[in-house]
Amino acid sequence: MWKEHDVVTVTVDVSAEGLSAGDVGAIVHCYPDQNTYEVDFLDDQGRSKGVATVCGSHLLRLNLVSLVA
Repeated sequence: MWKEHDVVTVTVDVSAEGLSAGDVGAIVHCYPDQNTYEVDFLDDQGRSKGVATVCGSHLLRLNLVSLVA
């Protein structure tokens, strides 16, 4: 469903991973089951908060358009 480097947001709190709904990151690994992903989440300064394993049903892909021409 998703692929590596997709930018996603988590749609629910995942307290075990220290994530809150709305946290944004990039997929860095897709597991063969096609429903589990490793996502590198970022803080509001663009620094890595850490990598978390997240179920695909808790992710929403973001369609970002570059602001730089």
